Amino acid sequence: MCSIAGITNGRSEEVNKMLQSMVHRAPDDLGIYTDRNISLGMGRLSIIDLKSKNLCPYENNKIVLSFNGEVYNYKSLKLDLKKIGYKFYTSSDTEVLAHAWDKWGRNIFQKIKGMFVFAIFEKKTKKLFIARDIPGEKPLYYTRKNNKLYFASEAKALKKILDLKPTKDKFFDTFQHCLDRTLWKDVYQLPAAHYIEYNTISKKFSLIEYWKIKNRKIYKKEASEELESLLNKSVKLCTQADVDYGIYYSRGVDSSLISTFHKFKNRFYFNDKVNYKNDFRKNIKKIAYHLDFPVGSFSSYPLWKLAELANKKGVKVILSGEGADEIFTGYARYMPIFMQWKLNENYPSYKYLFGKMLDDYSDSYAKLTSRSEENYEYLKNNIKKIFEIFDNPINAMCYFDFKMIMPSLLQMGDRMSSAFGVENRCPFLDKDIIEFGFNLDIDQKIYFDQQKLILRKILKKRTKSKYKEIEKKGLTIKYNKWYNVKSWDRSNYFQFLNKNWKSAYKIKKY
Repeated sequence: MCSIAGITNGRSEEVNKMLQSMVHRAPDDLGIYTDRNISLGMGRLSIIDLKSKNLCPYENNKIVLSFNGEVYNYKSLKLDLKKIGYKFYTSSDTEVLAHAWDKWGRNIFQKIKGMFVFAIFEKKTKKLFIARDIPGEKPLYYTRKNNKLYFASEAKALKKILDLKPTKDKFFDTFQHCLDRTLWKDVYQLPAAHYIEYNTISKKFSLIEYWKIKNRKIYKKEASEELESLLNKSVKLCTQADVDYGIYYSRGVDSSLISTFHKFKNRFYFNDKVNYKNDFRKNIKKIAYHLDFPVGSFSSYPLWKLAELANKKGVKVILSGEGADEIFTGYARYMPIFMQWKLNENYPSYKYLFGKMLDDYSDSYAKLTSRSEENYEYLKNNIKKIFEIFDNPINAMCYFDFKMIMPSLLQMGDRMSSAFGVENRCPFLDKDIIEFGFNLDIDQKIYFDQQKLILRKILKKRTKSKYKEIEKKGLTIKYNKWYNVKSWDRSNYFQFLNKNWKSAYKIKKY
Protein backbone atom coordinates (compact mmCIF):
# COMPACT_ATOMS: atom_id res chain seq x y z
CA MET A 1 0.00 0.00 0.00
CA CYS A 2 1.53 3.24 -1.16
CA SER A 3 0.48 6.55 -2.66
CA ILE A 4 1.44 8.11 -5.94
CA ALA A 5 1.00 11.67 -7.17
CA GLY A 6 2.28 13.64 -10.11
CA ILE A 7 1.94 16.65 -12.39
CA THR A 8 3.36 16.96 -15.87
CA ASN A 9 5.35 20.19 -16.16
CA GLY A 10 4.52 20.64 -12.49
CA ARG A 11 6.16 21.82 -9.29
CA SER A 12 7.39 19.52 -6.53
CA GLU A 13 5.72 21.73 -3.89
CA GLU A 14 2.28 20.85 -5.27
CA VAL A 15 3.12 17.15 -5.52
CA ASN A 16 4.33 17.25 -1.92
CA LYS A 17 0.98 18.72 -0.81
CA MET A 18 -0.83 15.87 -2.56
CA LEU A 19 1.40 13.24 -0.92
CA GLN A 20 0.97 14.82 2.51
CA SER A 21 -2.82 14.58 2.14
CA MET A 22 -2.42 10.80 1.66
CA VAL A 23 0.20 10.15 4.37
CA HIS A 24 -2.27 7.83 6.15
CA ARG A 25 -1.86 5.25 3.37
CA ALA A 26 1.91 5.67 3.05
CA PRO A 27 3.43 6.61 6.42
CA ASP A 28 6.93 5.08 6.07
CA ASP A 29 8.68 7.08 3.34
CA LEU A 30 8.13 9.86 0.83
CA GLY A 31 10.05 11.16 -2.17
CA ILE A 32 9.65 13.27 -5.33
CA TYR A 33 11.46 13.28 -8.67
CA THR A 34 11.31 16.52 -10.66
CA ASP A 35 12.58 17.64 -14.05
CA ARG A 36 11.28 20.09 -16.66
CA ASN A 37 8.72 17.53 -17.94
CA ILE A 38 7.28 16.04 -14.76
CA SER A 39 7.14 16.10 -11.01
CA LEU A 40 6.46 12.52 -9.87
CA GLY A 41 6.08 11.53 -6.22
CA MET A 42 5.48 8.47 -4.11
CA GLY A 43 4.69 7.71 -0.49
CA ARG A 44 5.47 4.25 0.83
CA LEU A 45 3.98 1.76 3.26
CA SER A 46 6.88 -0.68 3.58
CA ILE A 47 5.70 -4.28 3.12
CA ILE A 48 8.45 -6.00 1.10
CA ASP A 49 12.11 -4.96 1.55
CA LEU A 50 12.10 -2.72 4.61
CA LYS A 51 15.71 -1.52 4.23
CA SER A 52 16.59 -0.57 0.65
CA LYS A 53 16.74 3.05 -0.48
CA ASN A 54 15.87 4.50 -3.92
CA LEU A 55 12.39 2.94 -3.90
CA CYS A 56 10.29 6.04 -3.34
CA PRO A 57 10.16 6.74 -6.23
CA TYR A 58 12.49 4.27 -7.95
CA GLU A 59 14.87 5.83 -10.47
CA ASN A 60 17.53 4.55 -12.87
CA ASN A 61 19.10 6.01 -16.01
CA LYS A 62 16.05 5.06 -18.12
CA ILE A 63 12.90 5.54 -16.04
CA VAL A 64 11.31 6.92 -12.90
CA LEU A 65 8.71 4.65 -11.26
CA SER A 66 6.05 5.45 -8.66
CA PHE A 67 4.20 2.35 -7.56
CA ASN A 68 1.20 1.55 -5.36
CA GLY A 69 0.43 -2.12 -4.71
CA GLU A 70 2.24 -5.42 -5.06
CA VAL A 71 3.58 -7.52 -7.92
CA TYR A 72 2.85 -10.93 -6.41
CA ASN A 73 4.94 -12.96 -8.86
CA TYR A 74 7.99 -10.71 -8.56
CA LYS A 75 10.27 -13.55 -7.39
CA SER A 76 9.72 -15.67 -10.51
CA LEU A 77 9.99 -12.59 -12.75
CA LYS A 78 13.25 -11.67 -11.03
CA LEU A 79 14.71 -15.09 -11.84
CA ASP A 80 13.66 -14.73 -15.50
CA LEU A 81 15.21 -11.26 -15.72
CA LYS A 82 18.44 -12.37 -14.02
CA LYS A 83 18.86 -15.10 -16.64
CA ILE A 84 18.95 -12.50 -19.41
CA GLY A 85 21.43 -10.23 -17.65
CA TYR A 86 19.51 -7.84 -15.41
CA LYS A 87 21.19 -7.01 -12.10
CA PHE A 88 19.32 -6.34 -8.86
CA TYR A 89 20.39 -4.31 -5.85
CA THR A 90 17.27 -4.63 -3.68
CA SER A 91 14.87 -7.40 -2.65
CA SER A 92 11.81 -5.33 -3.60
CA ASP A 93 9.09 -5.95 -6.18
CA THR A 94 9.47 -2.30 -7.23
CA GLU A 95 12.89 -2.89 -8.79
CA VAL A 96 11.55 -6.02 -10.52
CA LEU A 97 8.68 -3.98 -12.00
CA ALA A 98 11.13 -1.36 -13.29
CA HIS A 99 13.32 -3.94 -15.08
CA ALA A 100 10.24 -5.80 -16.34
CA TRP A 101 9.05 -2.58 -18.00
CA ASP A 102 12.49 -2.10 -19.56
CA LYS A 103 12.33 -5.64 -20.99
CA TRP A 104 8.69 -5.98 -22.03
CA GLY A 105 7.25 -2.46 -22.12
CA ARG A 106 3.51 -2.47 -22.85
CA ASN A 107 3.57 -6.29 -22.98
CA ILE A 108 4.29 -6.32 -19.25
CA PHE A 109 0.60 -6.96 -18.50
CA GLN A 110 0.92 -10.48 -19.88
CA LYS A 111 3.68 -11.13 -17.35
CA ILE A 112 2.78 -9.53 -14.03
CA LYS A 113 0.27 -10.71 -11.44
CA GLY A 114 -0.83 -8.46 -8.66
CA MET A 115 -2.78 -5.42 -7.57
CA PHE A 116 -1.28 -2.15 -8.67
CA VAL A 117 -1.29 1.32 -10.01
CA PHE A 118 2.06 2.41 -11.34
CA ALA A 119 3.31 5.54 -13.09
CA ILE A 120 6.42 5.20 -15.24
CA PHE A 121 8.15 8.18 -16.83
CA GLU A 122 10.53 7.28 -19.65
CA LYS A 123 13.41 9.76 -19.69
CA LYS A 124 14.30 9.21 -23.36
CA THR A 125 10.81 9.32 -24.93
CA LYS A 126 9.43 11.82 -22.37
CA LYS A 127 6.34 9.62 -22.18
CA LEU A 128 4.36 8.87 -19.04
CA PHE A 129 2.52 5.56 -18.57
CA ILE A 130 -0.02 5.08 -15.76
CA ALA A 131 -1.55 1.60 -15.40
CA ARG A 132 -4.21 0.04 -13.17
CA ASP A 133 -4.73 -3.64 -12.28
CA ILE A 134 -7.37 -5.89 -13.87
CA PRO A 135 -10.14 -5.79 -11.21
CA GLY A 136 -9.29 -2.25 -10.03
CA GLU A 137 -8.11 -3.00 -6.49
CA LYS A 138 -5.81 0.04 -6.44
CA PRO A 139 -7.20 3.52 -7.27
CA LEU A 140 -5.99 6.35 -9.51
CA TYR A 141 -7.71 9.68 -10.21
CA TYR A 142 -6.68 12.22 -12.82
CA THR A 143 -7.63 15.47 -14.46
CA ARG A 144 -6.26 17.62 -17.26
CA LYS A 145 -6.08 21.35 -16.57
CA ASN A 146 -3.87 24.21 -17.75
CA ASN A 147 -2.24 21.94 -20.35
CA LYS A 148 -1.05 19.61 -17.56
CA LEU A 149 -1.97 16.12 -16.40
CA TYR A 150 -2.58 15.85 -12.64
CA PHE A 151 -2.95 12.43 -11.01
CA ALA A 152 -3.04 10.84 -7.56
CA SER A 153 -4.05 7.68 -5.69
CA GLU A 154 -6.89 9.49 -3.93
CA ALA A 155 -9.15 12.23 -5.28
CA LYS A 156 -8.76 14.26 -2.09
CA ALA A 157 -5.12 14.87 -3.09
CA LEU A 158 -6.24 16.64 -6.28
CA LYS A 159 -8.72 18.67 -4.24
CA LYS A 160 -5.80 19.78 -2.06
CA ILE A 161 -4.15 21.76 -4.87
CA LEU A 162 -6.93 22.42 -7.40
CA ASP A 163 -10.16 24.39 -7.24
CA LEU A 164 -12.49 21.51 -8.05
CA LYS A 165 -16.19 22.08 -8.54
CA PRO A 166 -18.81 19.48 -7.58
CA THR A 167 -20.90 17.99 -10.37
CA LYS A 168 -23.70 15.48 -10.84
CA ASP A 169 -23.19 12.07 -12.45
CA LYS A 170 -25.89 9.76 -13.81
CA PHE A 171 -23.93 6.59 -13.06
CA PHE A 172 -23.53 7.71 -9.44
CA ASP A 173 -27.23 8.50 -9.10
CA THR A 174 -28.11 5.08 -10.56
CA PHE A 175 -25.55 2.79 -8.90
CA GLN A 176 -24.84 4.84 -5.73
CA HIS A 177 -21.09 4.94 -6.31
CA CYS A 178 -18.68 6.47 -8.82
CA LEU A 179 -16.99 4.49 -11.59
CA ASP A 180 -14.99 6.31 -14.29
CA ARG A 181 -16.52 9.74 -13.74
CA THR A 182 -16.49 11.36 -10.32
CA LEU A 183 -18.38 14.04 -8.39
CA TRP A 184 -15.64 16.59 -9.12
CA LYS A 185 -16.02 18.23 -12.53
CA ASP A 186 -13.46 16.91 -15.06
CA VAL A 187 -11.90 14.50 -12.55
CA TYR A 188 -11.89 10.86 -13.69
CA GLN A 189 -10.88 7.52 -12.30
CA LEU A 190 -8.53 5.42 -14.44
CA PRO A 191 -10.68 2.40 -15.42
CA ALA A 192 -9.60 -1.05 -14.26
CA ALA A 193 -7.44 -2.98 -16.77
CA HIS A 194 -6.46 0.23 -18.59
CA TYR A 195 -3.38 2.38 -18.90
CA ILE A 196 -2.76 5.98 -19.87
CA GLU A 197 -0.04 6.88 -22.35
CA TYR A 198 0.79 10.59 -22.20
CA ASN A 199 3.42 12.44 -24.20
CA THR A 200 4.70 15.26 -21.98
CA ILE A 201 5.98 17.15 -25.08
CA SER A 202 3.07 16.91 -27.52
CA LYS A 203 0.45 16.50 -24.73
CA LYS A 204 -1.12 13.59 -26.61
CA PHE A 205 -3.32 11.55 -24.24
CA SER A 206 -4.38 7.95 -24.92
CA LEU A 207 -6.47 5.62 -22.76
CA ILE A 208 -5.86 1.96 -23.64
CA GLU A 209 -7.57 -1.22 -22.41
CA TYR A 210 -5.01 -4.00 -21.97
CA TRP A 211 -7.21 -6.92 -20.81
CA LYS A 212 -10.58 -8.43 -21.66
CA ILE A 213 -12.11 -11.65 -20.44
CA LYS A 214 -10.81 -14.58 -22.49
CA ASN A 215 -12.45 -17.88 -23.38
CA ARG A 216 -10.64 -20.99 -22.19
CA LYS A 217 -11.43 -24.69 -21.87
CA ILE A 218 -12.09 -26.13 -18.42
CA TYR A 219 -12.39 -29.88 -18.03
CA LYS A 220 -15.35 -30.55 -15.78
CA LYS A 221 -13.86 -33.55 -13.97
CA GLU A 222 -10.69 -31.64 -13.13
CA ALA A 223 -12.28 -28.27 -12.38
CA SER A 224 -12.33 -28.37 -8.56
CA GLU A 225 -8.79 -29.72 -8.45
CA GLU A 226 -7.59 -26.97 -10.80
CA LEU A 227 -9.31 -24.22 -8.80
CA GLU A 228 -7.93 -25.60 -5.54
CA SER A 229 -4.43 -25.40 -7.03
CA LEU A 230 -5.02 -21.84 -8.28
CA LEU A 231 -6.28 -20.74 -4.86
CA ASN A 232 -3.33 -22.36 -3.12
CA LYS A 233 -0.91 -20.45 -5.38
CA SER A 234 -2.80 -17.18 -4.95
CA VAL A 235 -2.89 -17.37 -1.15
CA LYS A 236 0.84 -18.18 -1.11
CA LEU A 237 1.56 -15.13 -3.25
CA CYS A 238 -0.73 -12.91 -1.14
CA THR A 239 1.01 -13.90 2.11
CA GLN A 240 4.44 -12.72 0.93
CA ALA A 241 5.38 -9.91 3.31
CA ASP A 242 8.20 -8.76 5.57
CA VAL A 243 5.60 -7.52 8.10
CA ASP A 244 2.77 -9.07 10.13
CA TYR A 245 -0.31 -10.07 8.18
CA GLY A 246 -3.77 -11.51 8.90
CA ILE A 247 -7.24 -12.20 7.51
CA TYR A 248 -10.69 -10.65 7.76
CA TYR A 249 -12.51 -13.76 8.94
CA SER A 250 -16.32 -13.68 8.75
CA ARG A 251 -16.71 -17.49 9.07
CA GLY A 252 -18.43 -17.49 5.66
CA VAL A 253 -17.42 -19.66 2.73
CA ASP A 254 -14.86 -17.26 1.22
CA SER A 255 -12.76 -16.39 4.27
CA SER A 256 -13.08 -19.95 5.62
CA LEU A 257 -11.76 -21.35 2.34
CA ILE A 258 -8.82 -18.90 2.25
CA SER A 259 -7.94 -19.89 5.82
CA THR A 260 -7.58 -23.55 4.82
CA PHE A 261 -4.56 -22.68 2.68
CA HIS A 262 -2.62 -20.86 5.41
CA LYS A 263 -2.47 -20.77 9.21
CA PHE A 264 -3.19 -17.14 10.01
CA LYS A 265 -2.01 -15.97 13.42
CA ASN A 266 -4.18 -12.86 13.13
CA ARG A 267 -7.90 -13.18 12.42
CA PHE A 268 -10.25 -10.20 12.61
CA TYR A 269 -14.01 -10.53 12.93
CA PHE A 270 -16.66 -7.79 13.02
CA ASN A 271 -19.25 -8.49 15.70
CA ASP A 272 -22.45 -6.83 14.51
CA LYS A 273 -24.18 -7.53 17.82
CA VAL A 274 -22.19 -4.79 19.54
CA ASN A 275 -23.91 -1.39 19.83
CA TYR A 276 -21.55 0.85 17.83
CA LYS A 277 -24.00 3.77 17.60
CA ASN A 278 -21.85 6.37 19.38
CA ASP A 279 -18.68 5.28 17.63
CA PHE A 280 -20.50 5.32 14.27
CA ARG A 281 -21.70 8.87 14.90
CA LYS A 282 -18.21 9.92 15.93
CA ASN A 283 -16.49 8.48 12.84
CA ILE A 284 -18.97 8.67 9.96
CA LYS A 285 -17.67 12.01 8.70
CA LYS A 286 -14.08 10.70 8.78
CA ILE A 287 -15.23 7.63 6.85
CA ALA A 288 -16.96 9.86 4.27
CA TYR A 289 -13.75 11.87 3.89
CA HIS A 290 -11.51 8.83 3.43
CA LEU A 291 -13.88 7.23 0.89
CA ASP A 292 -13.31 10.17 -1.50
CA PHE A 293 -16.87 9.75 -2.79
CA PRO A 294 -20.01 8.26 -1.20
CA VAL A 295 -20.88 4.58 -1.58
CA GLY A 296 -24.49 3.52 -1.00
CA SER A 297 -23.58 0.99 1.69
CA PHE A 298 -22.83 1.04 5.39
CA SER A 299 -20.24 -1.74 4.97
CA SER A 300 -17.62 1.00 5.09
CA TYR A 301 -18.09 1.25 8.85
CA PRO A 302 -17.40 -2.45 9.66
CA LEU A 303 -14.39 -2.26 7.31
CA TRP A 304 -13.21 0.83 9.20
CA LYS A 305 -13.46 -1.04 12.51
CA LEU A 306 -11.67 -4.11 11.15
CA ALA A 307 -8.79 -1.99 9.81
CA GLU A 308 -8.63 -0.15 13.13
CA LEU A 309 -8.31 -3.50 14.94
CA ALA A 310 -5.57 -4.65 12.56
CA ASN A 311 -3.69 -1.40 13.02
CA LYS A 312 -3.87 -1.65 16.82
CA LYS A 313 -2.38 -5.12 16.64
CA GLY A 314 0.47 -3.95 14.38
CA VAL A 315 -0.79 -5.89 11.34
CA LYS A 316 0.02 -4.17 8.04
CA VAL A 317 -1.40 -6.66 5.52
CA ILE A 318 -4.88 -8.20 5.44
CA LEU A 319 -6.35 -10.88 3.16
CA SER A 320 -10.07 -10.75 2.38
CA GLY A 321 -12.61 -12.54 0.22
CA GLU A 322 -13.68 -9.84 -2.24
CA GLY A 323 -14.42 -11.14 -5.71
CA ALA A 324 -15.65 -14.61 -4.78
CA ASP A 325 -19.32 -13.59 -4.88
CA GLU A 326 -19.05 -11.98 -8.31
CA ILE A 327 -16.97 -14.73 -9.91
CA PHE A 328 -18.66 -17.78 -8.33
CA THR A 329 -22.34 -16.64 -7.99
CA GLY A 330 -22.50 -15.69 -4.32
CA TYR A 331 -25.45 -13.27 -4.33
CA ALA A 332 -29.05 -14.31 -3.62
CA ARG A 333 -30.28 -12.11 -6.48
CA TYR A 334 -28.79 -14.60 -8.97
CA MET A 335 -31.20 -17.36 -7.95
CA PRO A 336 -34.50 -16.14 -9.49
CA ILE A 337 -32.89 -15.62 -12.90
CA PHE A 338 -31.11 -18.97 -12.69
CA MET A 339 -34.51 -20.59 -12.15
CA GLN A 340 -35.98 -18.65 -15.06
CA TRP A 341 -33.07 -19.73 -17.28
CA LYS A 342 -33.40 -23.37 -16.20
CA LEU A 343 -37.10 -23.40 -17.06
CA ASN A 344 -36.32 -22.11 -20.54
CA GLU A 345 -33.43 -24.57 -20.99
CA ASN A 346 -35.34 -27.62 -19.75
CA TYR A 347 -38.71 -26.80 -21.35
CA PRO A 348 -37.91 -24.92 -24.59
CA SER A 349 -41.35 -25.62 -26.04
CA TYR A 350 -42.91 -23.57 -23.25
CA LYS A 351 -40.74 -20.45 -23.58
CA TYR A 352 -43.68 -18.58 -25.10
CA LEU A 353 -45.76 -19.48 -22.04
CA PHE A 354 -43.12 -18.51 -19.49
CA GLY A 355 -42.62 -15.27 -21.43
CA LYS A 356 -46.14 -14.18 -20.49
CA MET A 357 -45.05 -13.66 -16.89
CA LEU A 358 -41.25 -13.59 -17.04
CA ASP A 359 -39.21 -10.73 -18.50
CA ASP A 360 -36.13 -10.87 -20.68
CA TYR A 361 -33.14 -11.88 -18.49
CA SER A 362 -31.55 -8.44 -18.61
CA ASP A 363 -34.88 -6.76 -17.77
CA SER A 364 -35.35 -9.12 -14.82
CA TYR A 365 -31.88 -8.34 -13.54
CA ALA A 366 -32.46 -4.62 -13.91
CA LYS A 367 -35.53 -4.90 -11.67
CA LEU A 368 -33.55 -6.87 -9.06
CA THR A 369 -30.66 -4.41 -8.96
CA SER A 370 -32.45 -1.09 -9.45
CA ARG A 371 -31.93 1.49 -6.72
CA SER A 372 -33.58 4.38 -8.54
CA GLU A 373 -36.81 4.35 -10.54
CA GLU A 374 -35.79 7.64 -12.09
CA ASN A 375 -32.73 6.09 -13.78
CA TYR A 376 -34.17 2.63 -14.49
CA GLU A 377 -33.78 2.87 -18.29
CA TYR A 378 -30.15 3.95 -17.92
CA LEU A 379 -29.50 0.94 -15.66
CA LYS A 380 -31.28 -1.41 -18.07
CA ASN A 381 -29.19 -0.21 -21.01
CA ASN A 382 -25.94 -0.74 -19.05
CA ILE A 383 -27.03 -4.27 -18.14
CA LYS A 384 -28.04 -5.15 -21.72
CA LYS A 385 -24.59 -4.23 -23.07
CA ILE A 386 -22.97 -6.86 -20.85
CA PHE A 387 -25.69 -9.50 -21.29
CA GLU A 388 -25.06 -9.37 -25.05
CA ILE A 389 -21.48 -10.61 -24.51
CA PHE A 390 -22.48 -13.90 -22.84
CA ASP A 391 -24.47 -16.92 -24.00
CA ASN A 392 -26.11 -17.39 -20.59
CA PRO A 393 -27.53 -14.94 -18.04
CA ILE A 394 -25.60 -16.37 -15.07
CA ASN A 395 -22.13 -15.34 -16.21
CA ALA A 396 -23.65 -12.13 -17.57
CA MET A 397 -24.97 -11.19 -14.11
CA CYS A 398 -21.67 -12.09 -12.48
CA TYR A 399 -19.62 -10.11 -14.99
CA PHE A 400 -21.95 -7.12 -14.73
CA ASP A 401 -21.42 -7.09 -10.97
CA PHE A 402 -17.67 -7.63 -11.43
CA LYS A 403 -17.41 -4.57 -13.69
CA MET A 404 -20.11 -2.29 -12.29
CA ILE A 405 -20.84 -3.16 -8.63
CA MET A 406 -17.65 -4.70 -7.24
CA PRO A 407 -15.72 -1.42 -7.75
CA SER A 408 -17.72 0.06 -4.86
CA LEU A 409 -16.62 -2.83 -2.59
CA LEU A 410 -13.00 -2.41 -3.65
CA GLN A 411 -13.26 1.33 -3.03
CA MET A 412 -14.46 0.72 0.52
CA GLY A 413 -11.88 -2.00 1.11
CA ASP A 414 -8.98 0.12 -0.11
CA ARG A 415 -9.93 3.42 1.57
CA MET A 416 -10.91 1.97 4.93
CA SER A 417 -7.73 -0.12 5.21
CA SER A 418 -5.51 2.68 3.92
CA ALA A 419 -6.96 5.09 6.49
CA PHE A 420 -5.08 3.00 9.07
CA GLY A 421 -1.98 2.20 7.00
CA VAL A 422 -3.13 -1.36 6.28
CA GLU A 423 -2.91 -3.09 2.89
CA ASN A 424 -5.87 -5.20 1.72
CA ARG A 425 -5.16 -8.19 -0.57
CA CYS A 426 -7.79 -10.29 -2.35
CA PRO A 427 -6.70 -13.84 -3.37
CA PHE A 428 -9.88 -14.47 -5.40
CA LEU A 429 -8.96 -11.58 -7.70
CA ASP A 430 -5.95 -13.36 -9.15
CA LYS A 431 -6.09 -13.09 -12.97
CA ASP A 432 -6.07 -16.88 -13.47
CA ILE A 433 -8.93 -17.32 -10.99
CA ILE A 434 -10.97 -14.57 -12.67
CA GLU A 435 -10.59 -16.18 -16.09
CA PHE A 436 -11.24 -19.66 -14.67
CA GLY A 437 -14.43 -18.50 -12.93
CA PHE A 438 -15.98 -16.83 -15.95
CA ASN A 439 -15.39 -19.94 -18.08
CA LEU A 440 -16.60 -22.49 -15.53
CA ASP A 441 -19.72 -24.53 -16.33
CA ILE A 442 -22.77 -22.97 -14.71
CA ASP A 443 -23.79 -26.22 -13.00
CA GLN A 444 -20.53 -26.10 -11.04
CA LYS A 445 -21.36 -22.63 -9.75
CA ILE A 446 -25.08 -22.56 -8.96
CA TYR A 447 -28.04 -24.92 -8.79
CA PHE A 448 -31.36 -23.39 -7.71
CA ASP A 449 -30.79 -22.29 -4.07
CA GLN A 450 -27.23 -23.66 -3.85
CA GLN A 451 -24.54 -21.14 -4.77
CA LYS A 452 -20.75 -21.18 -5.05
CA LEU A 453 -20.96 -24.96 -5.49
CA ILE A 454 -17.33 -25.45 -6.47
CA LEU A 455 -16.05 -23.37 -3.54
CA ARG A 456 -18.21 -25.35 -1.13
CA LYS A 457 -16.96 -28.60 -2.63
CA ILE A 458 -13.32 -27.59 -2.10
CA LEU A 459 -14.06 -26.28 1.40
CA LYS A 460 -15.83 -29.51 2.37
CA LYS A 461 -12.87 -31.54 1.13
CA ARG A 462 -10.27 -29.41 2.89
CA THR A 463 -12.14 -29.30 6.23
CA LYS A 464 -13.22 -32.95 6.05
CA SER A 465 -16.87 -31.80 6.18
CA LYS A 466 -16.36 -29.95 9.50
CA TYR A 467 -17.35 -26.54 8.10
CA LYS A 468 -20.75 -25.43 9.40
CA GLU A 469 -22.86 -23.35 7.02
CA ILE A 470 -24.02 -19.95 8.23
CA GLU A 471 -26.51 -17.70 6.45
CA LYS A 472 -24.77 -15.37 4.02
CA LYS A 473 -24.99 -11.72 4.97
CA GLY A 474 -22.81 -8.77 4.22
CA LEU A 475 -21.02 -6.54 6.71
CA THR A 476 -23.97 -4.82 8.36
CA ILE A 477 -24.79 -2.40 11.16
CA LYS A 478 -28.05 -1.71 13.02
CA TYR A 479 -28.64 1.70 11.47
CA ASN A 480 -32.45 1.38 11.43
CA LYS A 481 -32.51 0.51 15.10
CA TRP A 482 -30.04 3.24 16.11
CA TYR A 483 -31.89 5.96 14.19
CA ASN A 484 -35.43 4.59 14.58
CA VAL A 485 -35.90 4.20 10.83
CA LYS A 486 -38.89 2.05 9.86
CA SER A 487 -38.27 1.74 6.12
CA TRP A 488 -35.65 -0.41 4.41
CA ASP A 489 -35.56 2.03 1.50
CA ARG A 490 -31.88 2.35 0.52
CA SER A 491 -32.40 5.96 -0.61
CA ASN A 492 -32.65 6.88 3.09
CA TYR A 493 -29.16 5.49 3.72
CA PHE A 494 -27.80 7.07 0.56
CA GLN A 495 -29.07 10.53 1.54
CA PHE A 496 -27.46 10.14 4.96
CA LEU A 497 -24.10 9.18 3.41
CA ASN A 498 -24.27 11.98 0.84
CA LYS A 499 -24.99 14.49 3.57
CA ASN A 500 -21.90 13.42 5.51
CA TRP A 501 -19.75 13.52 2.36
CA LYS A 502 -20.86 17.09 1.62
CA SER A 503 -20.12 18.05 5.21
CA ALA A 504 -16.66 16.40 5.15
CA TYR A 505 -15.70 18.30 1.98
CA LYS A 506 -17.58 21.52 2.90
CA ILE A 507 -19.84 21.38 -0.15
CA LYS A 508 -22.85 23.70 -0.04
CA LYS A 509 -24.26 23.35 -3.57
CA TYR A 510 -24.09 20.42 -5.97
